[in-house]
Amino acid sequence: MLFALAVCMINVPAPSTNAEETSEPPGSVRFEGYPDAPAVTVVSRKKDLFFYPCSQCHGNMEPDPRIRSLNVMHVSELEHGRGRIWCLSCHDTEERDYLRTLLGERVDFDDANLVCGGCHSNRHKDWTFGVHGKRVRNWQGERTQYDCAHCHDPHSPAIEPRAPMASPPVRAGFEPPRRRTAGTEADQESAKEAQ
Repeated sequence: MLFALAVCMINVPAPSTNAEETSEPPGSVRFEGYPDAPAVTVVSRKKDLFFYPCSQCHGNMEPDPRIRSLNVMHVSELEHGRGRIWCLSCHDTEERDYLRTLLGERVDFDDANLVCGGCHSNRHKDWTFGVHGKRVRNWQGERTQYDCAHCHDPHSPAIEPRAPMASPPVRAGFEPPRRRTAGTEADQESAKEAQ
């Protein structure tokens, strides 16, 4: 019950408008935000998606809701949700160029954070308030941020560990500082002298 309440809190539909006045398809959702959250503009990524619009290929294909192994060009394996979700958990069945929330509400690809927030509500709130994610250009003034899918592949969202960068070079004529490690001979001798 708490999960359903969290999903409902994240997926707040916009006030009803005349469908002819908006460019969004009927049934789409617009997140109204968290109380006291600063306004944020999300960087569009549709222009960077190689296989978008999805309707290029899927427009003439009947959706296959069966959960199965994938043998397609753009997704080799779905490593998300530990087997509890399927393509159509996030992708809209009828309007192939849109995503969908867990409540079945249609969402634009540039608002993918609304879909992610359905399961990852704590991270979504952190992202909204600027604690998680990456901000573009400045730390003050208008907030422009990257969406979840800019950093996390939605089909395999875990970020692989990276090796730390090498330490910066030391200027000519200076010695790099020596690192002390616990248990060295010098530490042991100092401890004996102190007794």
